[in-house]
Amino acid sequence: MTAHPFCPRQNGAVTLMVAVGLVLLASLTSLYSARTVLFDQLASHNHARAAQARLAAGMVLAQAQSTVASTPLLDLLAIQSTCPSGVSGLGWQCSDMGTAEHPDMPGVQGHATAVRDLLMSPHVITLHASASHSGQGSQAHMRESLFVPAVAPAPSLASPAAVVTQGCISEALGAQLRICPLVSRGESCSGTAKAPVVQTHFVVDTNGNGLINTAERNACLALRTVSMPGGGTRTGPSTAGTRSPCLRKAWASVLGSIEDAQLKAWSQAQERKGLTAQTSPPRSIYWIDSPADWHTSVGTPEIPALLVFSALACAQRCPRIGSGVRIMGSVLLDSGCNDEKMRGWEGGQIEGQLVVESGMPEWRSGTVIATPQGRDAYILNWPEGIDARRIQRINGSWSEGSP
Repeated sequence: MTAHPFCPRQNGAVTLMVAVGLVLLASLTSLYSARTVLFDQLASHNHARAAQARLAAGMVLAQAQSTVASTPLLDLLAIQSTCPSGVSGLGWQCSDMGTAEHPDMPGVQGHATAVRDLLMSPHVITLHASASHSGQGSQAHMRESLFVPAVAPAPSLASPAAVVTQGCISEALGAQLRICPLVSRGESCSGTAKAPVVQTHFVVDTNGNGLINTAERNACLALRTVSMPGGGTRTGPSTAGTRSPCLRKAWASVLGSIEDAQLKAWSQAQERKGLTAQTSPPRSIYWIDSPADWHTSVGTPEIPALLVFSALACAQRCPRIGSGVRIMGSVLLDSGCNDEKMRGWEGGQIEGQLVVESGMPEWRSGTVIATPQGRDAYILNWPEGIDARRIQRINGSWSEGSP
């Protein structure tokens, strides 16, 4: 007799295997569901921590903006710090703005750094704010740029003169001078002049009629033709004025409302950063209080320099510029409308502009060649119509993401 194919023992084994499979499937389904819930919870927590970091970074940025608005610039930038990622080089100044922790977000730490370009845009501060969730790896970064009243705008001059004074000029016996105006085309000192070779803001009214005629102007700007190989006009006021008190008209005509303190602070910031004539990039602003004569060549065509010999440097007589010294940029001497401080002055070679706050009697030596980039050391990018006396956000400068 043959056995039935579906015996009880075989049926029991099949039933057991099906039951085990169902249990295993149920377990896997439960595990997958739990895993999904766990991942959802982790994602939710990570999103929450990231949101907290972003909120904290925004808080730090707002605090930094408030600090900038309420703190003198010199104090604000006094503490140097490591620059943020992507900012490197001697030309950058980075200052620690401190850390902060949100009172409602324990474990979330924020930090801010103020950054500015000491060469090209000392009037722009970029605030870098960051925040991280302690031990969780969540980070957020924000930044925004501000215009600050560090250096006032200089006037735009279509035809800057090679030499600007507030007084008369005369040459010493045997003087060796070479003064060339800005040219529209051709080589320096031999092209077509498009600007005055010399401009003065004070001419002596010899006949006392209250007007300045051509003869009086030419007598005041007594330069030989051989000293002006590039030609150019000699200009001055049409009416008689005064130099007492000294209103620094020469300074104002080229620097506008830029103040002594602004230039001095700018110069000191570059010096503290380690910028010199030999560094890369080179230093561009020099505020000089020393009465010693100057013997260092400064400035390049790409980064012109501004040398300001202050009233303190010119207390007895204004410093001379040594023979063979080459200045690419502008030189300003604050001689306080006192011609005697510039008597017998000697200069090296200036490729840009010479500005003197007095006359120059018995000028002995020097070369001044006007160049288009002569004033670029202090010509900053201020948008038209902006109020440069207060802090303002720069439109489009805000960003969020990686540092």
